[in-house]
Amino acid sequence: MDQEEHRISILRILWTDYPAFYASLVPLVAWTVYLAWTPDWRGSGPVITPGARPFFFILVVLATCGGLSVLAWRIWLLAMTFRYGAQVRGKISRVELKRDHGRVEYTYIFDHQEYFSGTDFHRNARTKMLRVGDQVMLVVDRQKPERAFIRHLYLNR
Repeated sequence: MDQEEHRISILRILWTDYPAFYASLVPLVAWTVYLAWTPDWRGSGPVITPGARPFFFILVVLATCGGLSVLAWRIWLLAMTFRYGAQVRGKISRVELKRDHGRVEYTYIFDHQEYFSGTDFHRNARTKMLRVGDQVMLVVDRQKPERAFIRHLYLNR
């Protein structure tokens, strides 16, 4: 693939990839809850007792490290797959939609072998258009061919 063909967008990853989206929310929610439970300048509002603050601070730091680690890993995984992966045609075999997310599964042939793969996605305009039987262009991880992603869901265009 040339440079333009594998240029993915971090915003697209956050908006499409369900694991990445929720991994990005973990630090935000942890810090919001922690700061909301801290007394304001007037000393009123919900309060974490002074003795419990170090414990809750450690939890927030661990949640932040965990969420950011998963997010970084997911972005790296997608970036490397798009950079070094192979493009193949695939066929959507299943689409399951829930309220704000779903799962799409597809079949494809890579290196003379048939594979079944899928991914969890965040519901958006692009993912709402996925239908069983649709032909899609996939990017397959050459090192782990059972891992593939629907190409157009992650590109800028």
